[in-house]
Amino acid sequence: MSEKKVNSTLVLMKNISKSFYGNKVNTDVEFKLEKGEIHALLGENGAGKTTLMNMLTGVYFPDEGEIYFKGKKLAFKFPGEALQIGIGMVHQRFSLVGNLTVLENLILGHPENKFIINIPEKKKLIKTYMDQFNFQIDLNAIVGELPIGLRQKVEILKMLVREVDVLIVDEPTTVLTKQEADNLMQILKNIAKTGKGIIFITHKMSEVFQIADKITVLRKGIKISTVNKNDTNPRELAKMMVGKESEITFDRPKVNTIPDVVKVQDLFVNSDKGVLAVNSLSFNVAGGEIIGIAGVSGNGQVELADALTGNRDIIRGKIFFKGKDISNDCPVDRIDKGVSYVPGDRINVGVAGSRSVWENIIMKVYRLPEFKKGLLLNNKKLREYADKIIEKYNISLPGINLPALLLSGGNLQKLIIGREMERDCDLYVFVYPTRGLDVGATDFVRNAILQLRNLGKAIILISGDFDEIFGLSDRIAVMYEGQFTGIFNNGDHSLEEIGLMMSGQSEEEVAKEMTNV
Repeated sequence: MSEKKVNSTLVLMKNISKSFYGNKVNTDVEFKLEKGEIHALLGENGAGKTTLMNMLTGVYFPDEGEIYFKGKKLAFKFPGEALQIGIGMVHQRFSLVGNLTVLENLILGHPENKFIINIPEKKKLIKTYMDQFNFQIDLNAIVGELPIGLRQKVEILKMLVREVDVLIVDEPTTVLTKQEADNLMQILKNIAKTGKGIIFITHKMSEVFQIADKITVLRKGIKISTVNKNDTNPRELAKMMVGKESEITFDRPKVNTIPDVVKVQDLFVNSDKGVLAVNSLSFNVAGGEIIGIAGVSGNGQVELADALTGNRDIIRGKIFFKGKDISNDCPVDRIDKGVSYVPGDRINVGVAGSRSVWENIIMKVYRLPEFKKGLLLNNKKLREYADKIIEKYNISLPGINLPALLLSGGNLQKLIIGREMERDCDLYVFVYPTRGLDVGATDFVRNAILQLRNLGKAIILISGDFDEIFGLSDRIAVMYEGQFTGIFNNGDHSLEEIGLMMSGQSEEEVAKEMTNV
């Protein structure tokens, strides 16, 4: 019996730990995958799921622990070695070459390629797998012209052609329609039936119960539990994912609110890949109110923030700000009207990296009359303004002429926070505002957000930190696949109930389930 069990184990990861710059991403994690098994790796954004799998595929090396494949201890020298022995991973960002055909992508980089490639032989091998798993793909099609769903299949087919025994798929349905996702699930089930092991990284509870045999839950880099699908339920898994209730509270004094500073009506917005990210969303935000938007990253939060601030076109719907329709206003117009934005992507969106620190600080105020000297800019006043923000927000740097990109992540975030908070706006949109900050800076920013609220400002706070959501929000909205599964006063629902809404259950469904417990 023990011999059979050893032979059926494809992957065994023991006591795996990994840190980046002193921050623990995985701590003493154990994970096992059997032949013919679909094992879901479940957890919130930042739980350490992808990092753990990147160690299995040799992208990262563990600081501690051991990895075994088919009973043999692994010690990779380079990432390609994992694929050579039969471990393949389909990442969230596809590794296909867009201007090549499907056939060329499938052949490209194959370890058995010689100086002269027998194309007919390769094509015959590829078609064998296509027939076996019912892949309907034109091998002569240009990959860049294919829909996202077909590109996903090409990635999986590429792994099959390389005859992997372990297939890892990282959030594979994020950019797929429901029909495409269901079709992908069936393909993965058929692959598992051949004896291959599949690791399915996800944050979506519905997918776990649709496809998985076993489920391992990670939270903040720590393995919470491994369970059989039939021995658990969404409520238990949600509790494992989110953990204990928040213990952090802030003083939120009662303020006189200003109704409907922001009014969103039936908003539809696409992602960068052309997939619907915000789906018929309607809500209002009052002045003197913080609405915290909770949800696992990738459910439309960033696209919503971009649409509100003019950085993304809307498909249809209306956005009203202080009673006026700003749906078609460009970002500069919204800045001038009093909309502030702290984006989640501080490097690519938050700053002009090659420009100096002081130029980045003044980029939204330099057009104001107080910073002009006739037709020219008053650089002396602008630099004084920048110096004031650097001092107030404790931005550590050798000089204000330093290119912004050379700042540490935490100091870069302080720059953006300071630039936005010092402007007198009526709407502030914050996306992960304290990410990368130390404890002192985090408390400073959170208290500053509360002060804005107390001054009557309308605030939308998008965060993955439950302490932040519970501590700051007047109302909480839970976002899942572009819609709100619930919007309610802070305190109306427990963290466990919010976890269920984050997995797709509506507020009404959660209330009914909790009543029956």
